[in-house]
Amino acid sequence: MKKEMGYDRRRVLAGIMENPSVRQKKLERVREIEGILEQVKKREKLDYEIFLGGSYAKGTDIKGSDADIFMLFPHEFDALEILRILRKEFPEGREEYSDHPYLMLPQSTFSIDIVPGYKASTGTDLRTAVDRTPFHVKFVQKNFTQEMKNEVRILKQFLKGIGVYGAESSVQGLSGYVAELLIYKYRTFDEVISNARSWSIPCLLDASATEFKGANLVMVDPVDPGRNTAANVSMENLATFILAARMFKWENWKEFLYPVRRDFELPSEAVVVYLPCKKCDEEVLIPNLRRISTVLKGELDALGFRVIYSSVFVSKGGYIVIVPEAKELGKSALHLGPPITSPNVESFLQKWKNGTKFGMPFMVGDRVCVLREREKIDVSETIAETVTKIKLARDFDLNKILVISGTNLDSVPESIRKRFLFPSLGQWALNQGMLSEMTQNPRKDIKEIKKAIR
Repeated sequence: MKKEMGYDRRRVLAGIMENPSVRQKKLERVREIEGILEQVKKREKLDYEIFLGGSYAKGTDIKGSDADIFMLFPHEFDALEILRILRKEFPEGREEYSDHPYLMLPQSTFSIDIVPGYKASTGTDLRTAVDRTPFHVKFVQKNFTQEMKNEVRILKQFLKGIGVYGAESSVQGLSGYVAELLIYKYRTFDEVISNARSWSIPCLLDASATEFKGANLVMVDPVDPGRNTAANVSMENLATFILAARMFKWENWKEFLYPVRRDFELPSEAVVVYLPCKKCDEEVLIPNLRRISTVLKGELDALGFRVIYSSVFVSKGGYIVIVPEAKELGKSALHLGPPITSPNVESFLQKWKNGTKFGMPFMVGDRVCVLREREKIDVSETIAETVTKIKLARDFDLNKILVISGTNLDSVPESIRKRFLFPSLGQWALNQGMLSEMTQNPRKDIKEIKKAIR
């Protein structure tokens, strides 16, 4: 690996990969947990195979990667009963839910997830979402060289640095497996970046996959051809990745892989809805919060409040951040009637024949209008009233919902107040020179661009 223009690949990888001694200690802890699970298997007379999955098994882990240990049953099993046994064995564990229940064991710098699953015979013989994981592991182990695994590590850190890494509902970004498949397709990080510069949305990376309608990014799973591995990628995250690829240059690689995080502030006119939850499972809450946010925005827009931004978070409860154009509206609103050529003019005039407190109907252009009194003028009060009318999931504690505004915004968790714009661009977005170069020649490869900027 050679040095190019201040870029040393070995130095890049050294920063991304776990120190060998630290990684070894983590794997020793994993083996220790696996040994305990073997004892549980004998004691409880259970039939399952212990399988190390995730990036540690594939050899594509980076600093902070979590470990996944799977308990693969060859037959039907009671997941909740298995969790009960695991909680007894690991009292420090925390019960979590995604598409499946599992136990999360927090460690000092990472976590170990113990996941019950079904031992599938093929990548399509599945009962739960986690059942294909062993096939993903075997696919990477079989098809990736050590150099390709290191390329995956660089790509993962790039995705992490620009804020689009992770397929969970709270992120809707590119998963570790999608990163691996991108390297499988293009072989190197540089080639992924070079090709991504010419992507448009929607992006179909498998020409024959035309059945995945509505997806922003399509990349078929080689172990399950009926599955789009990138189905959850949001348009915002994909656009961020494409823009970052267009602006990336090795001279400034640290700005992309290790961006400096800045704190900002929540606008004073913002309103935050806090919805306490019972189990607080992100995979369940985030889609519900997005649905509630959409309903609130639609109602506010209909009443004349212009919502300029909204986002959702889970932090010991659900949070919906709403940024309206103003805290209050004026007491009057323009109500547009039909043009004078319309047969509905008479009925409109009949309805408003006595005018309003502000005056009689009048003309705006060729349309009959009236200035009427607004139903609602305070955005916080409107949100508080509206949220009680929305059908909420049972996961929320309906009696403890709070609508937070004004000086009370300080009670919102700091992590939300200072980073409520999500996803958002990093400092790397200031590399203006490269953007114009890539816009004109999006398919130029890395070497040509390096020549251009010398």
